[in-house]
Amino acid sequence: MTTTTASATNSSGAPSVPFRNVEIKASIANREAFDRKVAIAEQLTGTAGEIIKQHDVFFNAQKGRLKLRYLESKKSELIHYFRPDIGGPKVSTFHKTDLDEPQVMEKILAESIGRKGEVRKRRHLFLHEQTRIHLDDVEGLGYFLEFEVCLTPAQSEQDGTRVANEMMKLFEVADSDLIEGAYMDKLLK
Repeated sequence: MTTTTASATNSSGAPSVPFRNVEIKASIANREAFDRKVAIAEQLTGTAGEIIKQHDVFFNAQKGRLKLRYLESKKSELIHYFRPDIGGPKVSTFHKTDLDEPQVMEKILAESIGRKGEVRKRRHLFLHEQTRIHLDDVEGLGYFLEFEVCLTPAQSEQDGTRVANEMMKLFEVADSDLIEGAYMDKLLK
């Protein structure tokens, strides 16, 4: 099974420091409001964005969250991440690796630590400066918006929070729209 990793590396080339994002996740009331936010993203980025179908399988990790993300247009990914379950901007740290044989990895993880559940979504992805804008239509849950402000090693959490707050204003996200946890948590309730 060939893999490539995505995280900072030490002098020996081994992963040492995870990537960091400042993230927010918000619910969107309905399809009409979702379409308005897509229009804001198109105007902001000057692009139509990219549509990505994602199928995430979550596993029973002892710490953090562990998911295998099946993708149609590129290699699938195994992602381990830590993110507090709070509503506002929060730091997420993660490691990820590309997989050539995701079905084999899913079987290994399901048999060794157990499968928690799955999330299927249609993601509309836009890139604006250092922010990934996700507009998600999640099966069984509805519509959501996520911002991932990708921090450089020199940037602080406060730098990312400032950018996330600016993006919330641009997209007219109210504090009452902010949600805690992952989509998987909501589906399990």
